[in-house]
Amino acid sequence: MNTGRTAGFFTFGVPPDRYQLPHPELGLPVILLVRRVLLRAFHLLREQGFQLCTADEDDITAALRSVIENNLRQSGIVAGFSRRTYEPVIRQGQWENYSGTVLTKTPDLCFKLRQDEGEPRPVIPEFDALFIECKPVDAAHPSGGKYCDDGLIRFVRGDYAWAMQEGMMLAYARDGRTITDHLIPAMREKLRAVSLATDRFPEPCPAPAAAGCTRAEAVHASRHRRCFSWRDEKGPATDITIYHLWHECS
Repeated sequence: MNTGRTAGFFTFGVPPDRYQLPHPELGLPVILLVRRVLLRAFHLLREQGFQLCTADEDDITAALRSVIENNLRQSGIVAGFSRRTYEPVIRQGQWENYSGTVLTKTPDLCFKLRQDEGEPRPVIPEFDALFIECKPVDAAHPSGGKYCDDGLIRFVRGDYAWAMQEGMMLAYARDGRTITDHLIPAMREKLRAVSLATDRFPEPCPAPAAAGCTRAEAVHASRHRRCFSWRDEKGPATDITIYHLWHECS
């Protein structure tokens, strides 16, 4: 066995004939629920006086996770999100990449739905989740360099969400940065469009506006090819849809 397959044999603990790749889609309703949870968490942070305009990436992400886990998941105040429906939200947990050659990939947040014990899914449970990468986007952190080349690329090359059909990018946007004026032009740059293997540039999702929300853009989705093969002879990786959530943190 090669290194990747050996690592997979011990790590997965799931016989190859018991799981499928890619995992079933989470679907837009799950994405929009997570968005409502994040919007509520940002709102609570502002109420508590948290300085989103000056805090760094790790501080914001840690504060979001704390509010989500200690308040929102416990209280069930966001309909559909509770201890009964979701497992504890993980911040910077460690997962393998697609080949098992790197064991310490650390997406910023991970939302995992609880499964009905009577209806097992044909998946690798450890990797069946919505993985989120968070990035500040401002004058010091450009949309191209940090958000795309150091964030979005991780979904494309199989570092994060390699078993899934969806992933999420969460931007802490400042200095008037927007998806239309800053992200899309950065993604359309020739070399970056190639490196991100972009099949579809970000487009707004058909979703209702979040009530009372003036600090977040509409959810956008982009589509990317993945040019690696799965282990256990599961074939070439399918495309991945990335949902972009940009929240004003000025």
